[in-house]
Amino acid sequence: MGQLVVELKTVTSKADNLLRRLIAEKLRFKLPQGCRRVLLVNPVHVPKEDYSVEVAVGNRYPVYPPYGLGVLSRNLRERGYETDLIDLNFDLQEELQSGRQGFNYDVWEEWLRERIENFQPDLVALTCMFTVTHRAMKRTAEFIRENYPYVSIIAGGVHTTQAGEMVLKDCPEIDFIGLYEGNTAFGDLLDFVNGRAGEEALSQIAALIDGEYTVLKNRAAKNRTSVSVRPYYHDLRIGDYSPKNGRIGVYYWLWPEGTRASTVLANVGCRAQCTFCSVRNFNGRGVFDRPASDVVDEIEYIRDTYGVRHIMWLDDDLLYGGPVALFNEMVRRNLGITWDASNGIIASAMTEEIAQAAYESGCIGLSFGVESGSERILRSVKKPSGVRHFHRCMEILRKYPQIFTKFLLIVGFPDETIGEVWQTIKLCVETQPDWSTIQVLNYIPGVEITNHALNTGLLTQQQLIDGTERPFTGSTGQHIRNVAGQKERAKEFVNLLDGDPVYVPQRDEIADIWMVMDWKINYEGKIWREENPIKLEMLRKLFVNICDKTHANNALVNLYFAVLEFKLGRPEEAQRRLALAKTFSESVAYWRLRFAVLGLNEIMRRVEEDIRLRQPAN
Repeated sequence: MGQLVVELKTVTSKADNLLRRLIAEKLRFKLPQGCRRVLLVNPVHVPKEDYSVEVAVGNRYPVYPPYGLGVLSRNLRERGYETDLIDLNFDLQEELQSGRQGFNYDVWEEWLRERIENFQPDLVALTCMFTVTHRAMKRTAEFIRENYPYVSIIAGGVHTTQAGEMVLKDCPEIDFIGLYEGNTAFGDLLDFVNGRAGEEALSQIAALIDGEYTVLKNRAAKNRTSVSVRPYYHDLRIGDYSPKNGRIGVYYWLWPEGTRASTVLANVGCRAQCTFCSVRNFNGRGVFDRPASDVVDEIEYIRDTYGVRHIMWLDDDLLYGGPVALFNEMVRRNLGITWDASNGIIASAMTEEIAQAAYESGCIGLSFGVESGSERILRSVKKPSGVRHFHRCMEILRKYPQIFTKFLLIVGFPDETIGEVWQTIKLCVETQPDWSTIQVLNYIPGVEITNHALNTGLLTQQQLIDGTERPFTGSTGQHIRNVAGQKERAKEFVNLLDGDPVYVPQRDEIADIWMVMDWKINYEGKIWREENPIKLEMLRKLFVNICDKTHANNALVNLYFAVLEFKLGRPEEAQRRLALAKTFSESVAYWRLRFAVLGLNEIMRRVEEDIRLRQPAN
């Protein structure tokens, strides 16, 4: 047996050496003169066919500083390489907000052309974090290859890591894929092509060679020091990102007007291994926490340099390591900033001590990765928290009403029944988070739950790679067009939650289930019950944002906004919102049908009667 193991290791070693040699040869071929100048590019995030000017004008598209590219830039510069960074996503949003006549989505091509011709890079590095950005990244690579065929292209990020082979085959203009985090590996690659390191330094890289996907999966060494890097943003105007030209995080509506926001990372990785998530594959096993002093130094720097007064943590596991020490250091330095954790916190990690320290250090919003109220589903997707943890977490945070709490939920898990959807609704009604965001399960490449869907024929590789299979919900341009398209004639609507509890909904039925869940959890199950004046005022800010910015013409939200205004002692505003709800529910077929099926017309009449009866006498 021992001899067999040795022989297998020898075969594996020889195979790895062959792959390394093939990758090295392609690198030498594509960069025969070496590589001294690297242009880092953040492409436009929303593909042209999905882009909505209405959404963009309302600052509803996320516009985050390119944190990862900033980290790469600093690391490469410390090795002696020249870098430049262009954020086409921010630039396009700023162009639209400028109000100049004749907005042209394709203007990004002119900006990229100018930057390439001025900087003259040897290599262009594209980032692609999310599957929905794939098509936009692909067009960026096509533009570069068509106009600058001599410039090599490498792409990195979560999406390209998870779908490396599919990306290269769908976008042959890309020469190489940088896998995982590139903090160390990217610099090692440049050292190799410049003759400063041997082939053995290569790691985390893939390419198509003679049509075959060739990949080095070995990871560069990582430690606490290598992950604690402050981004170098070049000339990017970080203070103008949000709220001026887009949104950062999900709590922007709580900020005082004009608050400048940015992002910071305290930990890299996540201790969980959820089957629908890519973090563990991208970051590797374990979590690396940055020294608290380094993190707070970075916060002070962006505050003093860019005028930032609010930060969103980019962390996937913020409460790992020493969160209390971090929050206490923020208090000790009297930063004068607020913060939120939009990405999602592990509920089972919350303690009384952490909650107190978070509140004292400026926390205004915490999102929790709950996903489901079904213990079976939580176990099947390997969540690190269970229903009892969600109850305990909300009990702790009720002592801090100034912190807005949000559950992040997913509907549409494989084999999820109507009864299990009701378990999720029940959990939210019992625990009473301030709000719950419900997302239809998104299949992302390279994770366990997606591999199962591919193997069983639930989706194709092309649907997966370009994101076209996703049922769109929420305030996206796609969803807005869907509702608008049903203004005169709506598709049939059936409340499936009234049906058989063991029924497993089909993929094309999930969007309607999502809508009913949203009503049951956030409106029917929340607004009638809330009495805390602090929470009511926070909810009012949220509803102003929803009704007047993100979901204009939404009958459901205006109906319950009327209830909220009435509870806050604003009868005139309550009447105005109720009138809007009536108008939209009668004039838009999408809402007319749902109000009839769900009994919302009767609720509207009751609200109208309550307002009338409690009007002060003249």
